[in-house]
Amino acid sequence: MEEGSRESGLGPDWAELTHECLINILSRLTLEERWTGPMIACKSWLSACKDPSLNSTFDLDRLFESSTELARWWTPEFERIIDSMLRSVISWSDGNLTEIRTRHCSDLSLNFAAQRYLLVFSGEVLC
Repeated sequence: MEEGSRESGLGPDWAELTHECLINILSRLTLEERWTGPMIACKSWLSACKDPSLNSTFDLDRLFESSTELARWWTPEFERIIDSMLRSVISWSDGNLTEIRTRHCSDLSLNFAAQRYLLVFSGEVLC
């Protein structure tokens, strides 16, 4: 950090954290927290959020525990959001996705996951 920025009272430049440091920090956040914060902060943080080590699970199950937003869950728009998230995590996982937990996504997304992982598991289907 330059001396001038310290004297002016500015804090550290968070965009300059190393990739390893970012991964360490981001690994402490849930999937939802990463999608609603760091992913939209800056390009380097978005890139870090795409690291395969952060995308080994897709767990949105706890979002469905609240009945207060029940009607919103079954709209086409909500389905598109969940599908987009799932497809992104599958792509970013680099074949290391071990768990999908959600109560809502389209058949197209499930088909995308199955096709992607049929290749990873060399044709072995685990049910």
